[in-house]
Amino acid sequence: MIKKCLKTRITSFALATGLILTSLTGCSSSSSANQDDSDVYKFAMMAPLTGDAAQYGLTYKNTLEILVNKVNSDGGINGKQIQVDYYDDKKDTKEALNIANKIVADGNYIGVVGSQTSSCSMAAAPVLQESKILMISPQASNPNFTLSGDYIFSLQLSSSYEADLTAKLVVENNSFKKIAVIYSNDDWGVGVNDEFTSYVESLGGEIVANETFISGQTKDFSPLISKMKEAQPDAIFIAALYSEGAQILQQCKNLDFNVPVFTTNTLYKQEFLELASDNADGILMLNSFELDNQNDNYLYLANEYLEKTGKQVDTYVTQSYDALKLMLDALENVGDDTSAMKDYIASVNNYEGVSGTFSFNENRVPIKPEYVFTIENGEYVQIPDLVIVQ
Repeated sequence: MIKKCLKTRITSFALATGLILTSLTGCSSSSSANQDDSDVYKFAMMAPLTGDAAQYGLTYKNTLEILVNKVNSDGGINGKQIQVDYYDDKKDTKEALNIANKIVADGNYIGVVGSQTSSCSMAAAPVLQESKILMISPQASNPNFTLSGDYIFSLQLSSSYEADLTAKLVVENNSFKKIAVIYSNDDWGVGVNDEFTSYVESLGGEIVANETFISGQTKDFSPLISKMKEAQPDAIFIAALYSEGAQILQQCKNLDFNVPVFTTNTLYKQEFLELASDNADGILMLNSFELDNQNDNYLYLANEYLEKTGKQVDTYVTQSYDALKLMLDALENVGDDTSAMKDYIASVNNYEGVSGTFSFNENRVPIKPEYVFTIENGEYVQIPDLVIVQ
């Protein structure tokens, strides 16, 4: 059932996207232009809109536009329209810090959705915390992110929690003992690797190879893959973004390195399927996203997102939607006092979002079940009746 490192056909899609988006670099756009600040509630989104991670940021932007249009068409909140300004942090920590300072200097922003990476989110968080501006990252999973302060939230399960559950899936559910790991050398990847390897060993497994690469720079993974192959693992674990994950799978196939593959849910992206084609069939990953979600807001979002982009929803869609929706719910219920808003958000219990039902723990990180996904015939499939918990 588990398919292995496979050949993929890398297309020119990323290059074309980069050319199209060049004009967005270093600027922001608004969902509610030419309105006086007193007439609107202002929010910001910061995420990569250009560069190798642009697809993640554009997913956020498309999603937030759907939600903002819906809310404003229904009359806004408390008599005002919602405005979201979109900032491109280029997946660069210095740019993320600059954007955070711009947001603070403006003086009118209530909250921020973003960023997409733990590194950029952690760079911006202290600045926003000091100015008591709400920040909810849809995907930042480094456990240290929300420790920046009580105005800082994440909708992504902690990378340490997910890494532990993935180790359990590998060692306990599938009985693999000798594991090779390849991960991106950034805040997120290092954290995932540290926790995964530690938990594998606590379960009686062994890390027989541990290789790292520079995200956005490494193109030739063959030396790293060769080292993993020489170690003769039972399985490999990949912690990477989808574009690099696809390249790793291709180069594994080229080197005839065929072992079961486990990944992080960063590879749950339609663009990954387009790059990997049927070569990714059989890989396994955990995801808090549930395919059979009958929530009315979820069904609305899924339809609108498909119509707007031609793509299916994923966690980048659902969690960015819930990030802004939580702040709008707080705004509607307690007004625009950000202190009251952050207390409202922190206290949500069994919140029925489009990303599932969740509550926040004491560190403002969600508590959710984790489902097991594979890929069959080029499509994501949730494995029935299999939930991994600690």
